[in-house]
Amino acid sequence: MNLYQKLVRRSWESGEYNAGPSEGKETSAELEGQGLRKFLRSKMEWVVEREAYEAGSIGNSAQEDRSMKLAQYVKFREEKFGGVLFETRSEKVYTLSQTGSAVVKEISTEGGDAKAVIERLKVKFDDADGTIEKDATEFINDLKTKGLLVD
Repeated sequence: MNLYQKLVRRSWESGEYNAGPSEGKETSAELEGQGLRKFLRSKMEWVVEREAYEAGSIGNSAQEDRSMKLAQYVKFREEKFGGVLFETRSEKVYTLSQTGSAVVKEISTEGGDAKAVIERLKVKFDDADGTIEKDATEFINDLKTKGLLVD
């Protein structure tokens, strides 16, 4: 176990995220690890700031647009046949039709809640009979159910 892993483990177990030297006699590796401790501290501070920002942005106001986005571990790639969604944690691959690809592309580029996305798609594809609205709503709900899309 290297010094970085020891510091992380100690911080995780103690709940104290101080990147100072360990208690007791310090080894030469720990004395030389000042740069590593600074690095560890900066990464932990970054994680705390990011989580605080995300927690604060979840319910700031009722008027705020609840923008959908692809889940953290989901990647989208447009292809000739439509598109591909790749969930990197479980390594699942979902192939999308051109319609499904258009929905995901609209979500990833323009954002917005489901209603806004569907309205833009209806205008873009001239949906007179409401087929796009029905299909896109079902598809968005399916993506949310599978954990590929988050609000």
